[in-house]
Amino acid sequence: MKLLNRFTAQLGDYSEKLVGDRYIELVLLMTLILSLLFMDHSRPLMGILYIFVPVALLFTKVAKSPIYWTVFGVLILIGFLPLLRTADNHIYLTVYWILAVALCLWTRNQGHSLALNAQLLIGLCFAFATLWKLLSPEFMDGTFFYFTFLTDGRFFDFAELTAGVTQDSRLHNIEVYESLKSSMNRIDSKTLLSSKYLSNISVFMAYWTVFIEGWIALAFLVPNRFKLSKSRDIPLLIFMVTTYPIATVRGFATLLAVLGFAQSQNQNRYMRLVYIIIFIAVPLFSLPYERILINILNLF
Repeated sequence: MKLLNRFTAQLGDYSEKLVGDRYIELVLLMTLILSLLFMDHSRPLMGILYIFVPVALLFTKVAKSPIYWTVFGVLILIGFLPLLRTADNHIYLTVYWILAVALCLWTRNQGHSLALNAQLLIGLCFAFATLWKLLSPEFMDGTFFYFTFLTDGRFFDFAELTAGVTQDSRLHNIEVYESLKSSMNRIDSKTLLSSKYLSNISVFMAYWTVFIEGWIALAFLVPNRFKLSKSRDIPLLIFMVTTYPIATVRGFATLLAVLGFAQSQNQNRYMRLVYIIIFIAVPLFSLPYERILINILNLF
């Protein structure tokens, strides 16, 4: 017990050092790494990223300069404009965050500004996501997940593990889906093979998603005087560790780790370390956990 107390005390002391100037440096460093690794690497952005980011990574004074971030943010915005219709959702959010960082560095209390903007960006993102889902009948009745589990290769192992969708069904569905995409007949229809459990699981996933995303939105948007705000890290961490090992969108997972760390300046000091660990460990989300479990279960 004494050893455990000593370890947690040392962990807390180290975590406490991630505040103040060091906290701001880490937010900026994590944002630069995020932009270099997970921004859309199309031609309009490649030159900006490959020139600007390494300079800031090599020179700390440059990385902390409001002028640097302002120029970087404006160039990223200009380079992003041609991608408005094709960019993934997390690219939009990353651009918003880079521009927010640029503005925050011009304020007197940079740490507070970064934390507040990260908090609001998380809260608003999940609030609009929850609202869209609640207003979409095809999402709330499970149709979205049902179709996704049967046609999106990223979720095949999950559908097999949780609902027993066989590999023969998977191959059939791939063939059917590809034929429909290439068909010129818009009224053509074919049947996807499923299982008796998938419909119920799809409905559960729809309601679980609305619940966890709504919880995040409320926790991050309510004023700090409410108790719900004190535990805002809990739903965000639950979302991250239950979503991204299945839907392996590493860019979004990394962005949420950056925003989570940035908003945690005045939160539980241990949470700052948790977000840094997740930021570093995001590549582990790509491991085929469902396939591993399926292979283990097949041994018995």
